[in-house]
Amino acid sequence: MSVDRSPLPRLTPAFWGWALLDIVGVLILAVGAAWLIEGRASIVPGFPANGMHAWASLGIGIALVFVAAVKMLVEVLHAASRGTKAANDSKFS
Repeated sequence: MSVDRSPLPRLTPAFWGWALLDIVGVLILAVGAAWLIEGRASIVPGFPANGMHAWASLGIGIALVFVAAVKMLVEVLHAASRGTKAANDSKFS
């Protein structure tokens, strides 16, 4: 291991993009879960309008969080294995 290189992998713009998508997924999940808990739209006025919207928000939020978490893990593993380059430095992969 070289002395001038940090042992931590470099966090790329693609990683931060997936992290932002993860935050959006958590917010969508929270909106749906809040409606299911309270029976009314409490975070965003008027959304979700009914139980079907709430369950859809919950499912979409869980899917977004899962996909974003896997992609962030892939970015970190690629950055750690390649040293300086990540899976895709220039765009969302």
